[in-house]
Amino acid sequence: MNILFWNINGKNPVGCLQELLVENGVDLLVLAEYPCDIKLLCQHVNMTSCLQYKAIPNIGIGAVQCLINCEYDVDLLTEDDHYKTITVSTGNYELLVAMVHARSKLRADSVTQMIGLSKLYNDISTHEDVLNCKKSIAIGDFNVSPYEEAFVSASGIHAIPYPDAVKKESRMIFGQVYQKFYNPTWRLLGKRDAPYTTYYYDRSGQACNIYWHMFDQVIIRPTLIKAFDEESPKITAHTTNHRLLRKNNTPDKINYSDHLPLFCSFKEDLI
Repeated sequence: MNILFWNINGKNPVGCLQELLVENGVDLLVLAEYPCDIKLLCQHVNMTSCLQYKAIPNIGIGAVQCLINCEYDVDLLTEDDHYKTITVSTGNYELLVAMVHARSKLRADSVTQMIGLSKLYNDISTHEDVLNCKKSIAIGDFNVSPYEEAFVSASGIHAIPYPDAVKKESRMIFGQVYQKFYNPTWRLLGKRDAPYTTYYYDRSGQACNIYWHMFDQVIIRPTLIKAFDEESPKITAHTTNHRLLRKNNTPDKINYSDHLPLFCSFKEDLI
């Protein structure tokens, strides 16, 4: 199963989206800040793709909009302003997928972001208990980097970058049990070649400036580590006919988005 997330920043580059889907064999497309009717995009894509897609409906004005391969069955569980949770199932397995566009640093301080991610964490945990399913994925724009407290700490999303550290799937702190996520997107940090991460923001006037941010991430429960293609997390910078970077290797936010798409893949026979 191939998943692609893109915070599209209010744009609608239909040709680029079609090529992203076809060239990556995407089964689940998740878009944040998509300004148009997702059903119209679905119609355009189905005219050119060998796969056929269906739109996942929104209850109201949701955080994300999605297309999914028609071969999968989908149930919408919850939706609010910052994430949507669904189940994706076949005859062989069921996944719980949370698709996220969390609170921006422009409108929320670190404590508020922590509370928001804690709410997401608790919602996922509740669904896991009700469905008796620990095969959970969360993907999207979390608006925090993987090393920030809101992402690593048990009081936030509790996502750990080391497979060995999540073999024990939970830990107890002050008598309370906290389940862990594994975060494979750490491996995209510190790359030697552009694009370095998914989001570029130049705060050149500040003494502390890291330039590139990894706000767009995928995290999984430890039960899915064997099924996760460890080589698959990749940042897409181009399609056959579309280059998403400017000449200076920063995102082309005029024609496309200030974010770059994030792709990941799961080996379905191991789910």
